[in-house]
Amino acid sequence: MDIAVTDSGMGGLFVVKKLLERTRVGKILYFADNAHAPYGRLSELRLQKVMCANCARLKDLGAKTIVLACNTATAVCIDELRAEFSDIEFVGTEPAIKPAAARYDKLTVMATPLTLKQPRFAALLKASGAKVNTPDCSRLAHLVEYGLPDPKRAKAEAEHILSAYPREDLGAVVIGCTHYSYLAEFIAKRFGCPVFDGAVGVASRIARTCELHGAPHVDLILTDPSEEGRYREILPQLLPGGISFDVRACR
Repeated sequence: MDIAVTDSGMGGLFVVKKLLERTRVGKILYFADNAHAPYGRLSELRLQKVMCANCARLKDLGAKTIVLACNTATAVCIDELRAEFSDIEFVGTEPAIKPAAARYDKLTVMATPLTLKQPRFAALLKASGAKVNTPDCSRLAHLVEYGLPDPKRAKAEAEHILSAYPREDLGAVVIGCTHYSYLAEFIAKRFGCPVFDGAVGVASRIARTCELHGAPHVDLILTDPSEEGRYREILPQLLPGGISFDVRACR
C-alpha cells in the first residue's frame, strides 16, 4: 500500500471521496484514529506523540506517502513528522485562506481551537490581509463524527455558530477541519455565501502528483474496535458508488 490517508475519524474520508471521484483508481489505506477523536481536544504534546506512533505504524504497513487529512494534525505535527520520517512524503491539509482572501476581504474561518492556536495558522491569517472571524467550533467535529451520514445536530450547531454574524460580516466561509467539510454544502445553501475547503484542494493535489495503482479500494483501519460495525454501515454512504472497501481494527 503506497498511499495512506489518516485523520481522527471520518473527517478525512471526505478527502478520499473527492480523490476517488476524480481518479476512480487506486488502493488507499485509510487510518481512522477514532480512539483519539477528535484531535482538537488533545494537547499539542499528546497529539504529536499519537501522530508519531500512527505514522510509524503506517510506514510498517508500506505507506510511502502519508496524507494528514486533518488541519489540526497538520498545524501541530507536520514539521516534526517530516523530520522524524525523512523517507516518507507527507501531504498536509490547511484552511484555504489564501485563495479565499484573494477574492474576499472578510472571512469566517471554522477551525478547531487547537488549530487556531498554532503559529502556522497565525501566519496564514496575517498574510491574508483579510478581516477574519474565528468562531468557537469546539463541539462541531464530535457532532459530525457521530451524526454521519446525515449530521442534523452538527448542521444545527453550524447554523447557530454562523448566525451570530450579520451576513455582511460573515464574508466567505473557510472550512478549517475535514469533519466540517461534510457541512460545506449546507452552509453555502443556508447562508448564501461562498465556501472554501482545503480538503478539496488536497484531493486534487494527490490526484495530480501521486501515482495510484489498481482498482479503487479503501482499506480502513480503526484504532477503536468497538466502532467497526458503525463504520461498516456508514462507509458505503461516504464513498463514491461502486468502491470496494474493508474495515478492520488495529491488531
